Amino acid sequence: MKYRNLLLGTALLASFASCKKDLDLLPTDLVTENNAFISVNDLQLATNVAYNRYGWTSAMYVSALASDEVRFGANNSGAGQFVYRLQYSADGTSGGDVIGAWGNMYSMIDQCNRIIPNIDRVPAANAFETGRKSIIRANLLALRATGHFELLRWYARPFTANDPLGVPVMTTSSLDGQPARNTVGETLAAIEADYAQALSLLPAVTPATFSDTVLNQINVKGLQARVALYKGEWQRAADLANEVINSNVRPLQTGTNFTNIWNDQNTTGEVLYRIRYNTSTAAGAMWTGTDGTLQFQPSNKLLDTYGTNDVRLTAYIGTGSAANGVATGQRFVNKFFISARGGRVVDAKCMRIAEMYLIRAEALAELNNLTGAADAINTLRAARITGYTPVTFASRQAAIDEIMLERYKELAFEGFRFFDLKRKGLPVARDARDVDGGANSNWLSLPVGNFRFTFPIPASELLANRNMVQNAGY
Repeated sequence: MKYRNLLLGTALLASFASCKKDLDLLPTDLVTENNAFISVNDLQLATNVAYNRYGWTSAMYVSALASDEVRFGANNSGAGQFVYRLQYSADGTSGGDVIGAWGNMYSMIDQCNRIIPNIDRVPAANAFETGRKSIIRANLLALRATGHFELLRWYARPFTANDPLGVPVMTTSSLDGQPARNTVGETLAAIEADYAQALSLLPAVTPATFSDTVLNQINVKGLQARVALYKGEWQRAADLANEVINSNVRPLQTGTNFTNIWNDQNTTGEVLYRIRYNTSTAAGAMWTGTDGTLQFQPSNKLLDTYGTNDVRLTAYIGTGSAANGVATGQRFVNKFFISARGGRVVDAKCMRIAEMYLIRAEALAELNNLTGAADAINTLRAARITGYTPVTFASRQAAIDEIMLERYKELAFEGFRFFDLKRKGLPVARDARDVDGGANSNWLSLPVGNFRFTFPIPASELLANRNMVQNAGY
């Protein structure tokens, strides 16, 4: 009996030692940072994921609904109702549309932060791969900067450097971290640093080598111009916009060439950065269903701004008929309606050369260079309006008013209107025809200074992060 117990004990010890040894071994199919990034191709594939997480369509949707670009569609059964009625809050029930960008952008930023530390340890087989590694790093830095800037647009007040309620700046991956909000100035400094480093790593671009589906020297400068405009750095904004315009990589288009930008037949005109959709209806079905149902329609206020000789009237706004599958006579968003790949399968245009002309015009007007501001606006309008007569501006305020109107018309449904009103200290002022309840509607306007111009930090973030501070009013 003693001998048998001794053998059993020895066997158990051997078994325990064997189990301990096995537990010390990692499963062969476990993906860690050490085996996820072995080649430059692995880095590129991971970078593609970061690109895929850039949710610009959220800005297109929320900016249109919270401003004066759209009205409820004839077939809307509740989609986007809390944003349109300016009743959003920090929870997913009523605030799902406005809090979504928080998770989306930080997910993109986290993906960038997972890849960047691994770039140096991945060997390059040749000079080409060495160059690819630099470009990949630049892409990730620019995406990280863009994510932080979008978070500021959504979740911070109009930019003041010493405002303590910026957004957390994340430069390392930390799934269980509890970061506090950086100041607006600190956030902007991090954004500028990432863009500057990205530009130092990117190769020169010519019209022949330019691509609008990746971040490069030209569209990163366009992003810098956008940031400078929001910061009120007028001369820098004008200079950067000029650099992009003068590169001539994507000149202004006229007539059919302009119209064909929106059905993706013209992929070499105006667009500086796009999100390519081969099968997704992410950009188009927000407004009109694939069956022709109308979720949101262009507002009457917006429609009234276009003259009959303005190419944007039909390029941006369609009229229903048997041919297009929308109820006869109903107005719909034509800007993202159809391509050769299918109904509502249209690329999201995140930046166009027209925006650079508008940035130049606004920056010069703010500098009281009224001639330069008028030249920029006249150039843009001449490409859109048949028989256009150039204008001159009698005052800085007259110029700003005209430029804001032109941004409303030119960039409709592209993700700018609500944020433009916010940064310029202007109210959301809808037409009574565009809201249920008419002139007595509770959501006819959003006055200047209202807390809803800054979207709420998600309630889930506050529950998980004891260092997070909610925006006022929520």
